[in-house]
Amino acid sequence: MFHAREYSPQVSGTAKHSKCGAGNPAPHHAESRLAIVPAYSFSNSFHHSIVYRSMNFWTDLRFGARQLLKSPGFTLTVLATLALCIGVNTAIYTVVSAVLLRPVPYPEPERLAMVVTSWRNGGRQGIDDSQTGTQFEAVRQGASGLDVAAYSGVNGANFADNGFVEYVFQQRVSTGYFRVLGIAPQIGREFTPLEDGAGGPPVAILSYPFWQRAFHGENVAGRAVKIRGEPYTIVGIMPRGFRTDTPVDLWTPLRPSRSGEGSGSNYGVVARLRPGVSWAQALAQLKVLSQGLALEGDAPKGSTVEVSIERFNTVSSDLRTELLFTWAAVLMVLLIGCVNVAGLLLARSATRRREIATRMALGGSRQAVIRQLLAESLLLATAGGALGIGLGAFVLEGLKALGARNFELWHPLALDLRVLLAMLAVALFTSLVFGLVPAVEASRIDIRSVLVEGGRGSAGGRRSWLRGAMVTAEVALSLVLLVSAGLLVRTLVYLDGLNPGFDTRNVLTAQTSLQDARYKTHEQVNGLFTQSLDRIRSIPGVESAAVALTLPFERPLNDSFKFVEGGVIRQQMTEEVYVTPDYFSTMRIPVLRGRSIRYSDTASTRKVAVVSESFARKFFPGKDAIGRALGSQEIVGIVGDVQQHSGMGHYGPLSIEPTLYIAAAQTSDSMLQLVHTWFPPKWVVRAQGRQSALAAEMQRAVASVDPQLPVANFRAIDQLRAHVTQDQRYHAVLFSMLAGLALLLAAVGLYGLISHSVTQRTREMGIRMALGATAKLAIGSAMKPGIVFAASGVVLGILLALGAVRSMRHFLWGVRPLDPLTFVIAALLLLGVAVVATLLPTLRILHLDPARTLRDE
Repeated sequence: MFHAREYSPQVSGTAKHSKCGAGNPAPHHAESRLAIVPAYSFSNSFHHSIVYRSMNFWTDLRFGARQLLKSPGFTLTVLATLALCIGVNTAIYTVVSAVLLRPVPYPEPERLAMVVTSWRNGGRQGIDDSQTGTQFEAVRQGASGLDVAAYSGVNGANFADNGFVEYVFQQRVSTGYFRVLGIAPQIGREFTPLEDGAGGPPVAILSYPFWQRAFHGENVAGRAVKIRGEPYTIVGIMPRGFRTDTPVDLWTPLRPSRSGEGSGSNYGVVARLRPGVSWAQALAQLKVLSQGLALEGDAPKGSTVEVSIERFNTVSSDLRTELLFTWAAVLMVLLIGCVNVAGLLLARSATRRREIATRMALGGSRQAVIRQLLAESLLLATAGGALGIGLGAFVLEGLKALGARNFELWHPLALDLRVLLAMLAVALFTSLVFGLVPAVEASRIDIRSVLVEGGRGSAGGRRSWLRGAMVTAEVALSLVLLVSAGLLVRTLVYLDGLNPGFDTRNVLTAQTSLQDARYKTHEQVNGLFTQSLDRIRSIPGVESAAVALTLPFERPLNDSFKFVEGGVIRQQMTEEVYVTPDYFSTMRIPVLRGRSIRYSDTASTRKVAVVSESFARKFFPGKDAIGRALGSQEIVGIVGDVQQHSGMGHYGPLSIEPTLYIAAAQTSDSMLQLVHTWFPPKWVVRAQGRQSALAAEMQRAVASVDPQLPVANFRAIDQLRAHVTQDQRYHAVLFSMLAGLALLLAAVGLYGLISHSVTQRTREMGIRMALGATAKLAIGSAMKPGIVFAASGVVLGILLALGAVRSMRHFLWGVRPLDPLTFVIAALLLLGVAVVATLLPTLRILHLDPARTLRDE
């Protein structure tokens, strides 16, 4: 209970001017109470305001839910639009978040960096993220502010232990690699400098998944196993969840050097900033080192080379551009969806003009009307967002099957809290974007004119033009997506239509690693080839079989060769593949001139070579290549060109490049050991029958020759081509889906615009037809606004697409970014859909009875 004495400052002023005596306390007490009331009311006014607004908010939500349930067609259309748009955004944002937005899963990632080499040569410049052995040693010894380690690429290797044989993925890393990343082995230790040096003891560290798969969690530290045919001692097990940018089963010491592999740019170098050192200090140290490395690496001669660092990740600039372009496309679809929903809400608010005018006439404020309509938008956005997130999970799985798994670098592609919160924010933001404009427009009504009209008149020119502008924007954005999808589809059609240069039917391939202690000489390697092929050929249904270092649709070895031209010895680079006899007949690559590799071409006979047609044309133009000497080899045949995934430069997913074929039996020991470091040789078999049964028979045939040699990656030759073009297929399918969705939304927007217009103009058209206008003229008049808005959108879309496709250059092959045919087809398709979308609602005019319309008036 309140007492006057608690508020004496407020009471004393009042009592001082009282006419009552001091002995009459009643007036004083009453006056004190009156003084207390204002203070008490003020202290609770804020609380009352919150309660009042909360009650109004929940009232608006309940009323909005009832209104939406009364219009199921409208509600379902809006929810479906939002669910589709937010669904694709959820899936793509998951990919973008995992690849671009989340840091690498190592401690203090801001202190990690990659050592890179940048070069300048006149107006040309480039960045190489791989280093030579010399560069790595210089950085390790001279950049005291950095703790650095090197690593190689991931290769296949043969693993064997007590009857367990598996083809595994192996990566070689230098000492300190795991220390630099900040993750120590869960069991055991990492490599020591002695183990990482030349002639060091062979040791290995296993990944957690492989440890579980091979040893079921048994403590195997110190256990001897066989890797690449040699005994290795397991010294460590990495913890669960540790991962690099590519799957790895086990790590072995890199043992970096300046010669052999280390003479080329084949090492990746990761660095961690040491405590107390700034990045500026580390960069200054690297700048000093750069002066002595000017001739290292793959930079053109005469280049200015500088070793520096960049943020630690393996996301290439091409991949970053690719993901950002895709993200922009799905955001464009979301924008189209928002515009579409805004148009639907604007049309719906027009049909509720009498209701809104009545509410405002009875005392409802404009703010209350806006709040009510925004509450409905919030309900739609929340429900649509929830449905979209659920749909996004299914879309993500579809993207993974389509090829998005290639983006699983540091993090798995999965919905997480970051994605869910981001999509929730998108849903709430869209409720304001697509709800605010219609709500404001709905509140701008002339109450008297609406009530006098009885809701029968036009919605007003301002509102019609606003909605028309929205439709124009939808059409323009849709055309951008249609053109993008068209270019990507034409790229895929071009690649799939390329002549492979051989017969792809009934061909099965497999591979194994020969970077193995048991296969260091050409006698051992060719003995394996001969025996395994003899047993494979004895399998029922097998027509022929052979072995090649690489196959068509794969990246071949890049090697140099010498030849004499005009009395001068020239050295050039080309693609090089060793093959066994019967390779060209097995693949059915035509021999155009001369002969192919024979069984008589052995290590004791003159070395021979077979070249591709493009090789002969490029290096011996207008001359006969047969009989020409390439160093110690003689060209004995010319064969047809085949499509390959060239490693000589950025020639696209598939291209025809000059290729040199040499006999596997005549390849030197050192050459075999070098190429088997990077390339697992391929067995290729042409046979009839089920490929799964043939794969099992091939495994048994090879195991009968060497039980510890696992054969893996059984694939049809067409799967090799699909693997090379999977990025183009992924983008073509994804953008086609996005373009189709955008086209559907644009059609819905046009349909809704014209349908609403026909509804609003029923009275006008009835009068016109009563006065003699034909149904054809009425339909044309009703369709005209939609066609005008669609045509305007197409023109605007072409202008936008001209700028957008310039960023697609490195996605396209066999088609120019400004391809006129693609632009014309996309524009005609969109205009055709626009005609259909505007025609359908106007057909109601055919059933219009002018006499009835006049009677209703």
